[in-house]
Amino acid sequence: MKSSERLRRGIIAAGGLLIAAFIGSAVYDSWRLHQQVMMANARELSNLANALAAQAAHTLQSVDVLLTDTAGWYGASSPDLASDAAQQALAQHAATVPEVSVLTLVDAQGMQRLRSRATGEPLASVADRPYFQAQREGAGVGLFINPPLITRTERVPALVISRRLSDRHGAFAGVVTAVVDLDRLQAMYMAIHPGDGSALLLTLADGTLVIRQPAVPGLTTKYPELSTLRKGLRLDRTTSPMDGKSKLVVAVGVGTAPLILAITRDEEEALRPWYDEAWSGAIRTVLLSLLVVVTIAALLRQLRRLERGEQALRQSEERYAMAMEAANEGHAEWNIPEDTVFVSDQWRVLHGIDQDASIVKSADLQDRIAVHPDDRLAIKSAVEDHLAGRTPAIELEYRVRHADGGWRWVHVRGRCLRDNEGAPRRLFCAATDVSARKQAEADKTALGARMQQTQRLEALGTLAGGIAHDFNNILAAILGFGEMAQQNAPGGSPQRRHIDRVLQAGARARLLVKRILDFSRSGVAERTQVDLQTLVEEVVAMLTPSLPSGIHVEARLNAGHAVVMGDATQLYQVVMNLCTNAVQAMGEAGVLGLRLERADTAHRQSLLQGDIGPGAWLRLEVSDTGCGIAPEVLQRMFDPFFTTKEVGEGTGLGLSVVHGIVADLGGAIDVVSDNGHDTGRGTCVALWLPLAAGEQPPTPPQTPPAE
Repeated sequence: MKSSERLRRGIIAAGGLLIAAFIGSAVYDSWRLHQQVMMANARELSNLANALAAQAAHTLQSVDVLLTDTAGWYGASSPDLASDAAQQALAQHAATVPEVSVLTLVDAQGMQRLRSRATGEPLASVADRPYFQAQREGAGVGLFINPPLITRTERVPALVISRRLSDRHGAFAGVVTAVVDLDRLQAMYMAIHPGDGSALLLTLADGTLVIRQPAVPGLTTKYPELSTLRKGLRLDRTTSPMDGKSKLVVAVGVGTAPLILAITRDEEEALRPWYDEAWSGAIRTVLLSLLVVVTIAALLRQLRRLERGEQALRQSEERYAMAMEAANEGHAEWNIPEDTVFVSDQWRVLHGIDQDASIVKSADLQDRIAVHPDDRLAIKSAVEDHLAGRTPAIELEYRVRHADGGWRWVHVRGRCLRDNEGAPRRLFCAATDVSARKQAEADKTALGARMQQTQRLEALGTLAGGIAHDFNNILAAILGFGEMAQQNAPGGSPQRRHIDRVLQAGARARLLVKRILDFSRSGVAERTQVDLQTLVEEVVAMLTPSLPSGIHVEARLNAGHAVVMGDATQLYQVVMNLCTNAVQAMGEAGVLGLRLERADTAHRQSLLQGDIGPGAWLRLEVSDTGCGIAPEVLQRMFDPFFTTKEVGEGTGLGLSVVHGIVADLGGAIDVVSDNGHDTGRGTCVALWLPLAAGEQPPTPPQTPPAE
């Protein structure tokens, strides 16, 4: 039922996707048509604007040439402006450009001195006109186009274009102006029909309107938004201040002149073909969607007839898919005759191979996998034995290095297919990551060894404590009667010397019993805050005077006032014991190093004796420059009653007591040695003690009495 339901949902989803595809296709076609319509409008408007701008630039260039020639004629001949010859020459110049209505010469004071034709009005001053002021104030103005104005002589809208007149010495001599009748210029553009909803605008660079085709009575004369449009053959949008409609605009510059020629078109009118086609596409999409819905309904009806068989098939496929997913295996295939290799993505992950790395040949696979040197021979032998038919399958585990530098354990099972003659053709392998199992086995072995060590120490401690208590009672009687006998023995007599020897041996036995009891009573001392750096300084001060002259102490104590929770006497005993062992390892010459510092750990670490977790710690390192510790001694150095000294020189309890005290405080011990080689590096014993909250201990540690 579930597989059938999934199939139904799949059919519905497929139908939905198909309908979505129809809709998407219609939307895409509509978008593409919209782009095409916009591009067509852009091309049409751009071509028209470019052509009209070129025509306007040509007209403007003709006017500029006329003004330039007139200015040159004036500067070269300095004609008598009152003569008929000057009037006739000026008229001949103006006749060359039909767009120019009147050509006028103005002197340096702004008075009109000569016109190309009579206008019915006397010559007047134009000193207040912007074009005159601009030419007078700047020698480099060049061609200046004045904003549209009403001429004072003929009272018609016109565009005044001017150039500067200079005398023979280059000084300002006046202005030559060409009056272009805007009505005549408007008539030139009336034959151009840019299309329905379209208009032609010729403006100055600041948006001041010069000509609009078609003309609109009462039209605004300022279009500042045109000055902000992108110049060139590019389509822009703007909102018309006349009717508030959205317009498509192409604005181009007119040559090098400060003019803008813009073609506008109502966006609604421009997109009318797109609107019509969009409605047609929407109707087609709706009809196709209805057809898909009917088809889906027919398929769902047919599906009900095949539900039982289909359900069984889906269940089978589901079981297979779940099995493959649960296996979490990587697969590889080697085509032996062609020497081609296929590896799955999971195989790459298990073997630390980049997903983008190219693997085609078996040599590529061997180069990409970093196998542990100790496992290469085993892999080679396993593959060769199976291909030779000596083993039924490949079954092995090996280590590979990943990008993070760590080694991962991989378990591989493989089997080859052979031809009719028994020759291997294809080798199929499956790999799984067994690093967790290998690590668990290693942790289990280490934990078992540590538990055995702990149990052995506990058993030895219990046994030693019981024996020490009983022996202490016997020793009390021996020492008591010995002291009584010592008091009654004459001084200097052999009897007194023998009794003194007995009491000395008893004192040593009492010290041995005390150490045994300390080892068996770990954890019973009261704990307080101990300033470990102050305590180490006291040990150094106490130990230094008694050292041989060839042994030097190097102390680097950087823990400040960091404190640990423990017993000051026990910690003093720990530090003194380690320093004494280091001194004895060096003999008569060497360097005793003590280093105390804070250490923060982010991950759990396993040391030689104990583990440390994340947190703040105090690390005390006691090092020497002796001959080091042999590997077989390193494994047993913390066992009780184990010693490398001669009989009678040591009890083997010193490091056992150190281990017990440190373990009770929640710390751990690590030992680094040169493995017995005489290299001068010696041994370094590091104590890790958990840092307690707070800086100053309540009371300073007390130095224990000498024994």
